[in-house]
Amino acid sequence: MWNFLARNKQVAAMLGLLGAAALVVIFLATRGRGHVIVEQFLVETEDVSEDPYIFSAHSLPSDDRFMPSIGNGHLATNVFSDTVYMNGLYNGRKGESRRARIPAWANIRLNSTLTNHPYSPVYSLDTKHGVFQVTVDRDRSVVTQRIFAHRYYTRSIVNQIKVEPKTHADPNFVHHEIWIAIKQMPGPESKDIAFGSPTPEIIDEMLVWKACGKTKEVEDPAFQGMLEDVCAYWSSVPDHLVVPHSRSKVITFFMTVDKNESVARQEFIKILQEDGEELFEKHVEQWGRLYKQGGLEIEGNLQLAKIVNGIWYYFLSSLPSEESHFPLDRFFGLSPTGLARGGTFDDYEGHSFWDTEMWMFPPILVLYPQYARQLLQYRLDNAYVAAELARITGSKGYRFPWESAYTGSEVTQPCCPDVAEFEQHITACIAFAARQYLSMTRDEDWLKHGGCSIVTNIADFWASRAVINYSSGLYDIANVMGPDEDHSNVTNSVFTNVVAGYSLYLAQYVACQCKSYYMAKDPDHWADIAWSLTLPYDETLDYHPQFQGYRRGEGIKQADAVLLGFPLQYPMNISTRINDLTYYESVTRGNGPAMTWSMHTIGQLQIQDNLRAATLFNKSYEGYVREPFKVWTELRRPKVGAVNFHTGMGGFLQTLMFGYAGIRIHLNRLEITQPQLPPEATKFRIKGIKYLGSNLTLDIRVLQTTLTVISVDDDWPILMYNGKYNVTLVPGMIVTLKGTGPFTIRTVPWKDCKLPVDTIGQNYLRPIGL
Repeated sequence: MWNFLARNKQVAAMLGLLGAAALVVIFLATRGRGHVIVEQFLVETEDVSEDPYIFSAHSLPSDDRFMPSIGNGHLATNVFSDTVYMNGLYNGRKGESRRARIPAWANIRLNSTLTNHPYSPVYSLDTKHGVFQVTVDRDRSVVTQRIFAHRYYTRSIVNQIKVEPKTHADPNFVHHEIWIAIKQMPGPESKDIAFGSPTPEIIDEMLVWKACGKTKEVEDPAFQGMLEDVCAYWSSVPDHLVVPHSRSKVITFFMTVDKNESVARQEFIKILQEDGEELFEKHVEQWGRLYKQGGLEIEGNLQLAKIVNGIWYYFLSSLPSEESHFPLDRFFGLSPTGLARGGTFDDYEGHSFWDTEMWMFPPILVLYPQYARQLLQYRLDNAYVAAELARITGSKGYRFPWESAYTGSEVTQPCCPDVAEFEQHITACIAFAARQYLSMTRDEDWLKHGGCSIVTNIADFWASRAVINYSSGLYDIANVMGPDEDHSNVTNSVFTNVVAGYSLYLAQYVACQCKSYYMAKDPDHWADIAWSLTLPYDETLDYHPQFQGYRRGEGIKQADAVLLGFPLQYPMNISTRINDLTYYESVTRGNGPAMTWSMHTIGQLQIQDNLRAATLFNKSYEGYVREPFKVWTELRRPKVGAVNFHTGMGGFLQTLMFGYAGIRIHLNRLEITQPQLPPEATKFRIKGIKYLGSNLTLDIRVLQTTLTVISVDDDWPILMYNGKYNVTLVPGMIVTLKGTGPFTIRTVPWKDCKLPVDTIGQNYLRPIGL
């Protein structure tokens, strides 16, 4: 390191000036991959805004990775990055597959933000309106740059420069002109897409540029004919803008990108015809519609409110628009770092993991079930690939790969064969997401259009993986890896067996729901196997060993066995839950991903140790959230790992929604248990809880908790136990929740199908629920 400083005297001098503010990043190992990161210094900038939806700073982060992203589910980029990514656009074979880089022809900078200048820009991310702004207060004018991925014109990334002249004492000054120096910075040619040379074109008397190309490699040779065409159009950008001092003016530059050249061109023409302010308002309107549907509101703790608002902004930026000028393409899922990242090894190449179903999916489901369905649809679209993976690995049904991208094939890096081979729990996690989706929606249409098939085929996979052990009389699942990637190729991973058992029981339940139009094979056989799966449990120490043969005291990477209590909600004695939490906290890596501490927080709230919960709650985000734009990293500072880490964000939202608010999703009910305020908050509201078509708002205050009924679906009338009485919920009603609950919301049975038993293994030790 000291040699590095000697070679970089300016950096060394800066380190001396900054002292503790300068952070060093060194070697890290994460998620089964070894990452070596060049030593560098990360200086975080202060967020100076008091608005919970706006993050502002007088300077940009010293590390470009901590810049915020903009996106609309079709296109996304990091602000001032030379790279744009598009939903479903990948390049590279197998483990080299990554998001395909499109040069950022929409990356435009004001020169006053690039060089030493007397003006002091203010940089702001407005999460409510989905826009990044740069404001420069100059001698003769105020210049505002707005950068956004348009939420209605979804093929476009827009740059608008608004010049507002200042009043001048000299009346003749209005005849002067204002000059604004700008620079277009698209970066180098793409290594992923074989673009032709940019060609000029005149559209509506304006000079426009176009480049078209094709991706170079597809993930699997069997899909070689699926190389993708890409076409981009963008505005010609001058070196200077000249604006009369007599009036304000908005100048708009933009690029459009699509796989279809006609779509990219027609959208470009349409935007060209729009008034600049109306174009922006149309974008803001779409963001407003999203936030009206749901959200988390926190008062009394500004930092917490900002972090939560940032999470929802980054989530929604990677999810498709609900309304767009042209129909949207197929959606290719939500990766650990969102749509704005994924071209590198550190950012997981934009692949989909279990992160989607277990960490991001649940909070999205509660407020935006339409997006939850689209996340499941990505799995349905790739079911035929999962069937082939099961077949070639000697199993039945569907086996989903650990990492997938464009084709649905396994695309885990060559570095990490163990995770691809053994981390099979992802298949059961997809079924668990389906279980939660059906619990919250009872979506018959989804069942008819693939849901019945995916659930039952996942059950077939686990039925084929479970092998009877004649010594114990129970079924074993060998050659797996649980969430803890420090232990490979184990037998009877406690997490894997429970979530696999749930998938078997779910298939039995779904077979009943689907029997009028889908024939399932011997559904009771699935339940018999689930009932008889081995469940590792140490009766003497009253805890769950992580897997068969686990040696007490061995360190682990992240939350694994503790996930039984939540999110799996497997019933156990409270003493067992306490022992699991206490023991595994003591052996978990201190530098592991944030989701671990989110799950430990929920566990401590379950056992009513609120003081320990508050400590772990702080640990679950402090050190992971980077200022000033609330960008999450996978690892705690000074380490980094993946950036804009949606997985950690999802775990944190679960802490708030399922921990402090106490929401619990079950197949036949929704529960609210022990609702309480997060640390330092004076009010906590979850607006837009969607349960069986109803719309509910939960308000938690210091002295009182209430549930407001916004609307109810006539097909599913709902009844709530408020702590004293059963109350029929009707629109406009406000119910006060008395005590700690559980407050149970129920409706009529669904087709009179019997609920699954959900008991797994060692039934003579069946524990008592918390």
